Amino acid sequence: MPAQTLEPHLVEVLRKSAHEILETMVSITPTSVEAREEQSSTFDDEVIGLLGFTGTRSGTFVVRTNLQFAQTMAAKMLMAEPEELSSFEEVSDAFGEIVNMLSGSFKNEWVAEGNQMDLSIPTVIREGNVNINSDSGVRSGVRVQVDDQQVDVGIHFEA
Repeated sequence: MPAQTLEPHLVEVLRKSAHEILETMVSITPTSVEAREEQSSTFDDEVIGLLGFTGTRSGTFVVRTNLQFAQTMAAKMLMAEPEELSSFEEVSDAFGEIVNMLSGSFKNEWVAEGNQMDLSIPTVIREGNVNINSDSGVRSGVRVQVDDQQVDVGIHFEA
């Protein structure tokens, strides 16, 4: 069975959550935040943040971007300059917290609708290739554009 997409109002929740978290917590104003179908459950990117969840449905949040933009987001969140972050570990810690905030914001709306969601601790991978076992589940995402940079935020529910 092919993957399905989230109900439109939940895609809108994901879109609004991404915009709000990046603007208020990371101090980045998105140029656009557009819903987009997650074409695949396999990802190959410079920085990939994953956060699993269980509850009414089980699945994974996926946040991915290039290293330069991950470093920019981390620095802005920490109120520093990107060059002040001397190691990937510093970028990874901050990026993991961004993944945590994005998934937590979505969780709030999911729970308000009567669902349950228990979140794991985020994992951040550098130069990774990830395959999430959700080919027949539900998956949707948004692309956040900030000038010439982008970050993709997706949610994958298991079948």
